[in-house]
Amino acid sequence: MNERFGRARVAKWLAWTMGCSVALGWWGCSTEVDLTADYRSIPVVYGLLEMDADTQWVRINRTWLGDGNQIEAAQVRDSSEYPMGSLAVFMEELEPSSTGEITGNEEVLRTWELVEVEVANKEVNGIFYGPEQTLFAAVTSGADALDENAWYRLHIVLPNGEEALSVTKPIQSAGGVVNFPPANTPNVFQMQFHNGTGFVPNVKFEWTSAPGASRYDGFMRVNFSEEYYADDAQTTLDSTKERSLTIQFGTEIVTDDDGVQSLDLAISGERFYTELASRLEENPRIRRVLGTVEPDESKERAFDFVLQIANRDLAVYLDVNEASNSIVQERPLWTNIQGGIGLWGARSTLAVEGVGYQKLSMKYLRESDLTGGLNFCSPSDVSEFYCGN
Repeated sequence: MNERFGRARVAKWLAWTMGCSVALGWWGCSTEVDLTADYRSIPVVYGLLEMDADTQWVRINRTWLGDGNQIEAAQVRDSSEYPMGSLAVFMEELEPSSTGEITGNEEVLRTWELVEVEVANKEVNGIFYGPEQTLFAAVTSGADALDENAWYRLHIVLPNGEEALSVTKPIQSAGGVVNFPPANTPNVFQMQFHNGTGFVPNVKFEWTSAPGASRYDGFMRVNFSEEYYADDAQTTLDSTKERSLTIQFGTEIVTDDDGVQSLDLAISGERFYTELASRLEENPRIRRVLGTVEPDESKERAFDFVLQIANRDLAVYLDVNEASNSIVQERPLWTNIQGGIGLWGARSTLAVEGVGYQKLSMKYLRESDLTGGLNFCSPSDVSEFYCGN
């Protein structure tokens, strides 16, 4: 890269970035932009609070500018990471105002000093250095657990004494209540995708939102095992592999993240079968066992209904960065880090696991032209579609 050209481009981009601020869901840009400012490295922050987690994790990288091939520079750890011990990182619990919002004069109730932890779980085939990376961690269990009614400020002191700040609010620990399919029932609840005469038009996922939640992404996880045989007659078993397949239900946006709303998503029963047919291989040497059976039960457990939940800051970040069908693919830059770029938000997960299926649903799965070649069967020895029959 030509240094003067690179410096000018980065300086202009950074000047625009630093002139923009984000505070609790709204953002705007100042008009005082210095396009000739000298380059300076800024922090790139990514952290998501989880109420029930025993440890909170934050990743802090930095921008850089240099001569030569920048793809090669990205493979050097010092390019994108601050030197060990050069950052001071704190998480501060703030007491909200009587309205529950942040006004700027909040009392700091508790402070965590995050510790540096080196982990070796980073993708090694990407652009940036791996597999080692430095993360910052705060233990939030026991007496140090988070308060779902408080706000939390991430406070970073950079090597040059400058600061990066951001405030976000966690999602209440329950994340909401799933109303359908029912949870914690004494018997296995059985879903229906086909009723014997046709597809069920709406397989629903219903829940009640929780304060702090702004976005719910719902999906159903289909759990099964694959048995691989040495012959088409399936007499000699070579190996077995546990698998799952995820079917997206969609996204629901909460209009009032301080209140409680009844929400739902749905797919057609037909989509369940077409997803399996399009994503799994028909092979006479593969038999698929749909779900499992607990020792004291006779009904199969095969499906998990899962909601991934985002607070207001994370919801905006996801919305801005979603794939666009527009011919204009450039996305606006969004950040809620004052003095840096990135995201400080909150997430949670809500799930009903181990949901079963009705006999007619398995009958169509096993016998129809659409999915019969996938060789599904039941793990229950009382089912007429038992794998041992």
